[in-house]
Amino acid sequence: MNNPFIPRPLNPGEEVEVCNLVARSFNEFIAPDFPDEGIEEFFRYSNPRALIKRSDGNHFVLVAEAQGSIAGMIEIRETRHVSMLFVDKAFHRRGIGKELLRAALDRIESVNRPPRKVTVHSSRFAVPFYESLGFARTEEEKIIHGVIHIPMALVLDEGRILRHENAPR
Repeated sequence: MNNPFIPRPLNPGEEVEVCNLVARSFNEFIAPDFPDEGIEEFFRYSNPRALIKRSDGNHFVLVAEAQGSIAGMIEIRETRHVSMLFVDKAFHRRGIGKELLRAALDRIESVNRPPRKVTVHSSRFAVPFYESLGFARTEEEKIIHGVIHIPMALVLDEGRILRHENAPR
């Protein structure tokens, strides 16, 4: 099956569109669980200026396009932590999140001395998605600066579900 959502690096000038997608998704699926402090903390982190600054440092961002707009995004910190992964509601359950994660893992595994595992601080909403891809909870739910998250990790040797169907095994 051909996947029309081919992940690619974030282009300069797309940060506002990406952050708007993140804000819409966050507001609908995650913010209802958060106290005001957590919402403020999240938006301090997920604004266009902060995204650009992190991308110029030790983060990378991939996006997936659909129907002429950005349908999903993933941000990776230090080639070992999923900082953000959001898919527009109109494109849920079409494989975009999985494809973004797979592309990010391909990039992570291509570095000199890749990490043995990739971590994420999942929202309550996203735990089933991450579990379906092989992530496991590593700690109980935490709240830091009002941000509610569940620490999870994927051991890269076990992440084969995210390989292309025609990739060598």
